[in-house]
Amino acid sequence: MVSTYGRPSSAVVKQEVCNTKSYRECDYFADPPDQEAPKEVYPIIHKIACTVYSECPNFLVRRFGEEDCVAYCKAVEKYIPRNSVAKCVELWNNCPYLSLTGEK
Repeated sequence: MVSTYGRPSSAVVKQEVCNTKSYRECDYFADPPDQEAPKEVYPIIHKIACTVYSECPNFLVRRFGEEDCVAYCKAVEKYIPRNSVAKCVELWNNCPYLSLTGEK
């Protein structure tokens, strides 16, 4: 539990966890987001809200920088343009790419 207003928590600075090779197990550790988008990503075409969610097993939201996110399809190994993301969210059961990964 983290104390507020003055008293630091021991969870953040546990010597046996946070200062060793297992520092990723620290309670407040988070991998930093990638700062630059790959060259295949064009923000005007690909940038989406980071809160977009799809039940499709091939759909990923990848974060670049602080607030920039793009959608990625594992089945075709490509970034999804934002005008196609709605199909991945609403019609993912009918996606022809599901058969590529043996999901359907």
